[in-house]
Amino acid sequence: MIILEDYTALSNLSINRNVYKVQIDNGIFCYKTKSIQETQLLIRIGKNKHIPKLIDYDIKKGWLIKEWCHGEVINDMDRLFWSLDRIRELYNFTKNIFELFHPLNLLLQDFKPKNISYGDKFMYFDLDWVVSDSRVFSNTLGSKKYLYKSFESLYNYPISSTNDDYFSFANIIYNALVGPPKWSNSKKDPMEAYEQFENEYEEFKDEFLDSLNSIGLKPCEVNFIIDCFNPIRQNRPQVFNWDNYSSCS
Repeated sequence: MIILEDYTALSNLSINRNVYKVQIDNGIFCYKTKSIQETQLLIRIGKNKHIPKLIDYDIKKGWLIKEWCHGEVINDMDRLFWSLDRIRELYNFTKNIFELFHPLNLLLQDFKPKNISYGDKFMYFDLDWVVSDSRVFSNTLGSKKYLYKSFESLYNYPISSTNDDYFSFANIIYNALVGPPKWSNSKKDPMEAYEQFENEYEEFKDEFLDSLNSIGLKPCEVNFIIDCFNPIRQNRPQVFNWDNYSSCS
């Protein structure tokens, strides 16, 4: 095994984890240590064209080797990449991923452009934050971070919802067409944070709406994305399907 690149600094879950791009024989792969949870997850979900294939692993030692996702991280793609067809391809990719994880009561929690690549297709390559919907997280309201997470995910509601991931999907498209999400997440008090998110949604959505309409999406597709963009769970769609969608707001 030859180490080609060291990505350890980009892995923020464990200071003792190593992440490498490696060459084994004539193939290029990802080698990770301290990855028992991801290994078990990859075994559980099986093969999927949008998830890196598990090549080898050692549960006791905690390492895995998985397929390397070629192409570019979509956070680095310029606006010209995001055509009408590409947005629809992203939707179909996302639907495939959600239909893989959500029936298993698993939430992605970290579905964002830096964790998705595009070569000849979209690939979701970072599964470190995929967790059970019963998992309890710390309250991160007011942290000014985690801008792809909904209000409820930040507040750590006791009951998670799969449509928290829908919010992430809409913000990926916002990042593609408008720019990085601008949610402040600067209020620690839950009521103040709730009001801040509501106000910012009203402030941001018109520009987003114009961008969605400008690329030629159908009204049902636009309405679906705009409702997924709502940071408040009860105002987001309950099913991930934009076909013949009618706004719930």
